[in-house]
Amino acid sequence: MIERITAAEIAQMRANGYCPSTITAAEAQLEICRRADELIELIDRAFDGVTLDDGIGLRESNGIDDYAGADELKRLRALDEKLDWRKIPAELLNYCNAAPSFLDAAGMRFHTPAILTSELSGEYRSDFIGRLIYGSYSATDFVQLLTTAQCDAIVECIRFYGRIAPHIYGEDSIASAITRFRGTE
Repeated sequence: MIERITAAEIAQMRANGYCPSTITAAEAQLEICRRADELIELIDRAFDGVTLDDGIGLRESNGIDDYAGADELKRLRALDEKLDWRKIPAELLNYCNAAPSFLDAAGMRFHTPAILTSELSGEYRSDFIGRLIYGSYSATDFVQLLTTAQCDAIVECIRFYGRIAPHIYGEDSIASAITRFRGTE
């Protein structure tokens, strides 16, 4: 999860006499936040117009995880957002954080931008980018549904997290994920 910081907070740190190294670290974090905002815009453009169609929805996937019966799954599906992934609140994404294990390809395509933007905004508490990097989602065929622009947006996010957290996501894992989403470079 990205820790968000603003220029106003850094100015307040200066005014309060924080040590230079703390301010330098905060400025570096601000640059990370600015790049995250650029990636959010990239994702927004790349996934604009993507709908759920007949894919598995977020609440529905949570019901599958909870072994819900057919009637309950139908009820949950009726509650799911199907047209605009931007309308899915971070609280719901966090509540249904096991969704990638139960979404089908169309569901993964629809929910990936919502989860990524939430993660880049510092609101998503699970490690979705790690799932994309390590391929730990059940609908491995969702990559075939993605456009080139969508794959490129995901790859840029993977590279970003590889740069800001190399101790978590090693070079080999990043390279493998890029190959999965883009093919050989």
